[in-house]
Amino acid sequence: LEDLHRMAGMVRYAGEAAGALESPPVSRVRHRLPWLLLGLVGSALATLVMSRFEAALSAHIAIAFFVPAIVYIADAIGTQSEAIAVRGLSLSQAGLARLLRGEIATGTLLGAIIAGVALPAIWLAFGDPRLAVAVSAAILAAGAVATTVGLLLPWLFSHAGLDPADGSGPIGTIIQDVASLLIYFGCVSLLLGPA
Repeated sequence: LEDLHRMAGMVRYAGEAAGALESPPVSRVRHRLPWLLLGLVGSALATLVMSRFEAALSAHIAIAFFVPAIVYIADAIGTQSEAIAVRGLSLSQAGLARLLRGEIATGTLLGAIIAGVALPAIWLAFGDPRLAVAVSAAILAAGAVATTVGLLLPWLFSHAGLDPADGSGPIGTIIQDVASLLIYFGCVSLLLGPA
């Protein structure tokens, strides 16, 4: 099995992966905590983004209802890309540009399908076509951004000599959260107008 891993380029992380799973809890915390603390700082940034749109939220309370869904969709799409990237980057012979084009196309298609489902449901439930379009447009754009982040972070971690499994998830999540909030509130501002 080790020979197969070596041929597939997986030996580099195989020992680290087993060690990370089998090491004492204090050692695990030492490797994971810095990234989570960085994520805490990032969540403060996400809160700041939300606070900048307080007037829009006050004027159109329904805007707030969709924040968790948009953030979740972006995180889920990004997490899928990260998992595939962490698992596949050492195995793929394709260049970064080709991989990136494929992930952006995948994220755009996923976003378009989910947005296509959300648009009529939101329109029917809230009777507001502009809100439905804003949410759907944000889902579409956030999907493309999330797959980009989900591929690039593990690639950057790997090329920097860091284990992508430790930090790309927490860092990717906060980048995707902040980006999806900015995208959503940008769409809201364009389609619903300033409060």
